Amino acid sequence: MHYIKTRGGSLVVKAIHVEAKGKHLKYVWLTLLLICFNLAAAPQPQRQNVSLYTYHYMPPYVINSSEQIGLLYDIEQFFNTHQQIYYFKVSYIPRKRLNHLLNSNLFEGMVIGVNPIWFQDVNKTKYLWSEAFINDQDEIISHSNNPVEFDSKQALIGKSIGGIAGFRYHTVDTLVAEGLMTRIDTANESQLINMLLKKRFDCAIVSRATTIYYQQLLNTETSIYFSSNPHDTFTRHIFAPKRLQTEFDMVESLVKQLNADPLWQQKMRQYQTYLLPEAFETNSDAGQDMP
Repeated sequence: MHYIKTRGGSLVVKAIHVEAKGKHLKYVWLTLLLICFNLAAAPQPQRQNVSLYTYHYMPPYVINSSEQIGLLYDIEQFFNTHQQIYYFKVSYIPRKRLNHLLNSNLFEGMVIGVNPIWFQDVNKTKYLWSEAFINDQDEIISHSNNPVEFDSKQALIGKSIGGIAGFRYHTVDTLVAEGLMTRIDTANESQLINMLLKKRFDCAIVSRATTIYYQQLLNTETSIYFSSNPHDTFTRHIFAPKRLQTEFDMVESLVKQLNADPLWQQKMRQYQTYLLPEAFETNSDAGQDMP
């Protein structure tokens, strides 16, 4: 009896030991699975939002804001794809609102597609400025049936010229103030080019990239005459307040990558705004601006 009990007891104990061991292994595996699940389900570090503001809502820079189509959205996508720290987003801001925030030192974000001259920062001391990523110019365009050649400001005397309401044009505005020519403002570039084609004024001032975009869209290449001399030439940059130095360092690196990207270079050739290397640090005599 004792032996049987002992043996039976031993067997019982052994069975309990095996069962306990099995439960322990199940617990270990369950714990590991829970840990892996929690790691997979844990939210990834959230990117810091950085706004890229623009007041130039014109093609090809902004073609369709609701569908995020345009060169500025291409840059946004490029920036977000080539790093994982920040989330860049292109947003519209009226120039007057931007001026108010800058003057009040309340502006948070960056401004894309602008030139230092337009913000009285030729020496780049007020703000942080990236290298240029677009080489643009404002063209003097006219109807091919009545071409205007801008070889000097005297060529515009007695002419009527179309422009965008709120924009300033250094040569034109001087002549208008002196009563030597007439300026007719339109709401946007599409309206401006359509009015030119209808001969509502003698000539107009439009960004080269924008004019080429509408030429292709409207199939009007033969109807528009480009003066041999533009109204002004300029490069486009990104600037930021100096307190955003850390975020700007990333932008500066991304702009360099953008300029070296073959696909970006191909797009710039399409709009004849290809940026030659020697133009990266060029400051222009850009005169187009908003108050």
